[in-house]
Order: sequence, then C-alpha cells, then structure tokens
Amino acid sequence: MGRQMYGLGDALSGRGHAVEYLFTESLPRLLPRRLLRLEFPVRAATYLQQSRSRGPGVALFHEPIGWPAALMAERTGMRLVAMVHNCESKVWKKTLACSGAMGKHVAWSSRIVWPATELWQSWLSLRLADTVFCLSTEDRNYICEEVGVRPERVVRIDNGVDSAFIGLPPLREPVRDILFVASWLPHKGVGSLVAALEKLHMRGLRPRVTLAGVSVSDERVLAMFPEPLRNGIMVRARVEPGELVGLYRQHRIFVLPSVYEGIPLSLLEAMACGLCPVASAVGGIPDVLEGGREGILVPPLDAQALAGALETVLRDDHVATPMGSRAQARIQRYSWDRIAADVELVLQGTAGASGRCP
Repeated sequence: MGRQMYGLGDALSGRGHAVEYLFTESLPRLLPRRLLRLEFPVRAATYLQQSRSRGPGVALFHEPIGWPAALMAERTGMRLVAMVHNCESKVWKKTLACSGAMGKHVAWSSRIVWPATELWQSWLSLRLADTVFCLSTEDRNYICEEVGVRPERVVRIDNGVDSAFIGLPPLREPVRDILFVASWLPHKGVGSLVAALEKLHMRGLRPRVTLAGVSVSDERVLAMFPEPLRNGIMVRARVEPGELVGLYRQHRIFVLPSVYEGIPLSLLEAMACGLCPVASAVGGIPDVLEGGREGILVPPLDAQALAGALETVLRDDHVATPMGSRAQARIQRYSWDRIAADVELVLQGTAGASGRCP
C-alpha cells in the first residue's frame, strides 16, 4: 500500500500538485497502540482541520480512516476521497468463508475485535466520502450493491508501475522457471501453490521455483513442502526495490494464486518484465489481465486448476512466451503518470458513467 501511495503521490507532484503524506507515525500517539485504529482517524481529521489555511484541496484517505474527516468536511474545506485497496468488509466475509480451505484459523477474539474496530469505520468512510476510488470492478460492484454507495461516486482506478519497468526489452533466456512474489500468508494462496507444485512433481516436472518477498524464514517456508521438492526451491525473504527488475527477468512464469486481491503491484511488474502470469481470477486481476491471451486465470483455492495451468506454460514455451509478450505490451500504458492523469480527470468531475477512469 505504501508503494502505491508514493507512486501516485510522486506522479501527482510531477504534474504540479503539492502532495503531503500523513501516516500513523506522523502524529504523536496519545492512546495505547492497541487503540491506534480508533485514535488515528480522529487525529488525522483534526490535523486537516488545523491545516485548512492552506486552502481547498483533496484528502485521499485509506478506506477505514476517512469518516471523521468527512464529518468535518465543511471546516477542513477539503474534498474527501476514500481509497479502497481491497474492500475491508468484502475481505472479512471471504476470510470467514474460506478460512478452512486456506488453512487459516480466525480466532474468536478477532471475530469480535475486527468488526468492532475496523469494519464499521470502513463502512462509514465509504458512505460519507465525496468520492470512492477502488482498484477492481469486483470492489466497485460490492461497494455499490452491498455498502449502498451511489454508483456515480465510485470510480475504479488502476495501480501503476515505476518507470524502471517501462520500456524493457523482450525477455531472453531466463535461468529459472516460476516466480512467486508476496508475503507467505494463507490469503496469498500459498496452500494451493504448495499442493500444485506437488502435483507437478508427481507428473515428472521439476521447475526451478523462487519464492520472494515472503517476509518469513526459509525454514518456515520450506517446511510446508515435501522433502523431494525442496532442492528446486529458492526462498528470498526480502527483496530490495532496486533488485526487483533483475529478479523478475530471471524467470519465465509468474504465479499468484491469491484468494483476494486489489491490483497487486507484483503482477503488474511481472507482466512489465515479460513473464507469463498465472493468477487467480479475483479482485482487480481480471481488470488488468486478459485470461487466455496475456496469461492464465484460475479459480482461487483450486490446486488442480493451478497445477494444470502451470503445466501448460512449463511444457510449451510457444504458449508462455507469446502470453508474456502480450502482457508486457499491455503494461506499457500503466505508468504512474497516466494513473495520476486519470485521477486528475476524476477530481475534475469527468469520470465516465461506467465508473471507470476515462
């Protein structure tokens, strides 16, 4: 989320706008950390009200924290935009419905605390915001139909990629096969990925797999795999931003079998580098990836379908390479400057009736 905020903010700055960032660390904390989720929205609204002398502007808030600023809109003089990366209440419902299949235990304390501290704030922010930005058609429909926000107030925007990913040459002779870039969490589909790689091994395929940005130890990740698979797996807990292009371009195939998503930057970056994507048809992924042409889309939590898709692109480079090339061509228009231009048009009141940026 931070990379998305800085990417969009820097592009808006480049277009002549004054951009200021406000994070939880920006304000001194008055209450215990466990109450920060309740404290920060009010503190942020107060901060905006105190800075109103700077003139009218736009406050782009992460979804759960915008409601106090909306209530103080007249005093702040600002237009409030709620930014939805992955609609909180939708994610909560999916988490409860799919927890068993994901292998995720949802504690009873979480079932009480999360609705009491997060979900009502998200709902109120969406209802009160002047405009709602979201990253997927799925979320736009959910916000309109389930939250009850009028369609003309909800606009789908894209994520973008940094300039280092634009204009790269076609992919040539990568040294490894499959790349996964995400935190090693149940909702990223790691259980399905492990099961799919086991199926590939049983079918005689031995792909060279890299699991990057997992944010946990090698031992914890590799412990999920049967011993015979571990030799072909490389784990990188963290990857520095300057290493990303080189990492992607060492591989042929990008895999992301998530249960829910917005528009993951890792997918856009992999496509921009020419990898053939295999991903779940969830969230904003179908908005940026045409299945069967620019990659393969599979149902979430379906290890059999995931294994079949990976086997197809592993066995036939005449399928994987053209898909990767078409994916790379598509992402050339996903620069942050273009996203910032779309945002400008929306804030000027020129969004189309479809709720999609023109």
